[in-house]
Amino acid sequence: MFSPVIDLLRHWGARTVLCFILLAPCAAFAQERRPVSEDELKKTEQTMLEEAQRIGPWENQIPIIEDATDNIFRQQGWTAPEDAWARQVMSEVSRIPPWKPAERQEVFLNSVQSRWNLSHDQRNQLNSSVQREAMALAFKHFKDMAPVAMDIMRARANGEPFTPEQVQQWAAKLKPVMDDGAQMVQRVTQQLERTMTEDQRKLLQADVGAFLRRNNDMQRLVQKWQAGKWEPSDWGLQNDPIHAPVMHQYAARDAERNALVERAQASKPLDEKRIAVNESEWDRYVKWFCDTYACDDRQRTQVEAILKSSKNEAINRRSARQTEIEQLEKLIASTTNPQAKAAHQADLDRYLGPINEIFERMKKRLHEEVLTSQQRARFSPPVAQTPEKP
Repeated sequence: MFSPVIDLLRHWGARTVLCFILLAPCAAFAQERRPVSEDELKKTEQTMLEEAQRIGPWENQIPIIEDATDNIFRQQGWTAPEDAWARQVMSEVSRIPPWKPAERQEVFLNSVQSRWNLSHDQRNQLNSSVQREAMALAFKHFKDMAPVAMDIMRARANGEPFTPEQVQQWAAKLKPVMDDGAQMVQRVTQQLERTMTEDQRKLLQADVGAFLRRNNDMQRLVQKWQAGKWEPSDWGLQNDPIHAPVMHQYAARDAERNALVERAQASKPLDEKRIAVNESEWDRYVKWFCDTYACDDRQRTQVEAILKSSKNEAINRRSARQTEIEQLEKLIASTTNPQAKAAHQADLDRYLGPINEIFERMKKRLHEEVLTSQQRARFSPPVAQTPEKP
């Protein structure tokens, strides 16, 4: 139980699925011939629960579950009040070990009854519908999902991180479950809706709408996983101890990629004319300066001080003429007449002239106050020699 997706997979079974059909991003339903017997289903469920217990005490798993689920909700932007309620119910249910399905079911039904103000009869109707649909779900997808759930539990029990290749295979089997899930939720809730008052119906429709939105978000993620692009953070496992070595590898990869991008940008010639009148880009110039002249830590501290004082002066200058500068920038952007545009640009250059002067003074200070003579000699471009007369 390590995410809204894995929660369903790890504890697959007619009883344990019950707690998540309206909350987790996946569930399913079938009206077709059962591929397995009920005895086989129960035996497999017992085997999976035993495997789950091999992972360790359930109280040790709760912090990992909570952190992973919180990460997913935050990353996906599931912040609506309906999402918050779903998250709360998932937290309450997940605190109960999966080998106590009756207690999980009771917590789930209590939460739904309180949320939708269900009567005793409505609660019983919902419970019956859910149990019937959940059993059909288990029978339809049993042969595909049971091995997936077993793989996940064994990996956790053995302390092995999941791999993109594994998740790619699991995602192919997860997709039909999710497709059936949306239909199942709508079917169960539509039956319940017929018995509801208008106020109850509004609450239910808002929660079902949030469920469908989360389901759609997960559908997009499944497409990514099917392409072999799964990462532990997709399941909220960036803080999971088992996946810590993998996350270090991802961090190193990202750092290397960022360094390559920065080097590529640094190798490009800077447009100093444009940068000179835009103090917000002076940070980029001084970074190029420090990298180009191989400044040490002491020099970089000097550079930051010079940059800060220069930017403050430039900001004050700009503020004094902010209205005129913004008006001219709008005129330049909207004017199509070349002569008028050139006139406006000349006026803007005049207002920005003091900022350009501050930039040139900053450059001079950087070269004269920061660089050593060795750096200037080593990195500065060579002076063109005058050819000797024959």
